[in-house]
Amino acid sequence: MKENNTSVIKIFKILNSLIVILIILNLLMYLDILPYKYQFIPPYFTTIFIVVLILICSRTGHYFYSIDTKGETLTFETKNLSLFSLFGSDTTKIDLPKYKLIKYEFENGIISKKLIFYINSRKNPANQIKIKFRLAFIPKRNLNNILNELDQIVDSNSFQKDNLQVVM
Repeated sequence: MKENNTSVIKIFKILNSLIVILIILNLLMYLDILPYKYQFIPPYFTTIFIVVLILICSRTGHYFYSIDTKGETLTFETKNLSLFSLFGSDTTKIDLPKYKLIKYEFENGIISKKLIFYINSRKNPANQIKIKFRLAFIPKRNLNNILNELDQIVDSNSFQKDNLQVVM
């Protein structure tokens, strides 16, 4: 199964452009370059609106996600599309064999959601690695598809582990 939300990329490019335009207009208002008759809103209201908009966009989570469970590997990628992602991409990607996935947890928050993978590892003393992904703007139908696919993977891994026989 392959799923992603590429439509969100276009929306956030427009939103980031709008934030940059608002910042430029706000600077023009503070420097009195923009005539006063065009200033419908006081500059400090615009500044507060811009700061709140930037905080909401940066704190809600990663907006773009892509998952691929075809074959023997599980590939999951999230990407932050906020205004600060222009300076450096904040991408989280995992590509692992399906048999290493022990379990997963899903935490549903008000604005953002968290998907936590527990992966079998020989390097860690507890034999588990925990990897967190922050998600936002994921439709409920797509979320249900992803969780059902992960359930199938975890169930097949536990079934294979239970039926494992050691030959000496």
